[in-house]
Amino acid sequence: MGKLFIVPMVLYLLGTTIIGRLDTGYPIGYACVVCIIAIVISWLWLQAEKSDRECVRFHWRVLPGVVIGLIGIALWIVLCNLGVEQAVAQYLPKFMRPEARVGYNPFEALPNTGAVVAFIAVRLFGIAIIVPIAEELFWRGFLLRWLIDPEWERVGIGDYTFSSCAIVTAMFTLAHPEWLAAATYCLLINGLLYWKRDLWQCIVAHAVSNAALVAYVLYAGAWELW
Repeated sequence: MGKLFIVPMVLYLLGTTIIGRLDTGYPIGYACVVCIIAIVISWLWLQAEKSDRECVRFHWRVLPGVVIGLIGIALWIVLCNLGVEQAVAQYLPKFMRPEARVGYNPFEALPNTGAVVAFIAVRLFGIAIIVPIAEELFWRGFLLRWLIDPEWERVGIGDYTFSSCAIVTAMFTLAHPEWLAAATYCLLINGLLYWKRDLWQCIVAHAVSNAALVAYVLYAGAWELW
């Protein structure tokens, strides 16, 4: 019960942690992680109970999600460029400092154009499809509800308590190296969920944000953001 909401996120965290520590083979490792999680999500979706699948109602009335996603990533980029985390980190013990992203630059690391295009395609699929599904199912489909009631499947999508919102925001923030941007973004997507009571809108918003982030990274060469 509820594996669909938890397992993909656990696999994503484990997988990205492992490949982030590899000296070589990052593109292949990332592709493997993305493929495994895509297969797991598909299998768990087919095996899930009807009540779990009904938490994600697919539809095309996604303008709120698209708009919030674009606003969210604009704020993310602006706040990241402020460098608040780096300023704060120098006063923290080493174990409390945010860990930088891999910042993989395929144009420097890969030998030919075909390999670069293939990596960017896989990266886009991972960031804009797999990550939004895995994260939104976990953070707002599961954890926001579990913090309200351990019998979380009785809690409606979009039900609000201050404590659940605050704890999820804190955990989401600590799961990212960009603390200020992550906290702001999490509150924004939480707000979208409370407003529309629709997890699909959150997935769409997250997907739009991440796709736009890929475009920005490629345009600006801001590899540290992905």
